[in-house]
Amino acid sequence: MSDALISLIPTYGPWIIFGIVALESADVPLPGETILVAAALLAATTGQISIVVVVLASAGGAIVGDGIGYMVGRRFGLLLIRRYGRMAAHGAKRSFANLPSSVEWRKADWSFDHCNAHCVDVCQ
Repeated sequence: MSDALISLIPTYGPWIIFGIVALESADVPLPGETILVAAALLAATTGQISIVVVVLASAGGAIVGDGIGYMVGRRFGLLLIRRYGRMAAHGAKRSFANLPSSVEWRKADWSFDHCNAHCVDVCQ
C-alpha cells in the first residue's frame, strides 16, 4: 500500500501528502510518516516537488487531522467507549468494563468546566 501511495506523490503532490497526514492525524491507520519521508526524499533528489510544499502540506494536514480527531472524539467518544470499550481493552491490564455511570460523567464534566472557568478568571 505504501508503494502505491508513494507513486501518487509526483502526480498529486501536496494533496496526497495533506490527505494522508490529515487522516493519520485523525487516527486512521495510514502510513503518514512514510509518505512524508518519501516526499522529502523526492524533493531533495529529483526536485519534482518543493520541500516548502512538503512542509506546508504536512503541517496543514496534521493540524486539520488533529482537529477532525478532536471533534469526532468530542462528539462520539463517550458513545464509542460505552459501546466498544470492552473490545478496545481486550488483553489490556486496565479494562473499560467498569465505566462510570452517567451521573458520574456529568459530575466530572461539571467539575472540569467549573475548574476551567475558575482558572481562566484567575489567569486573567
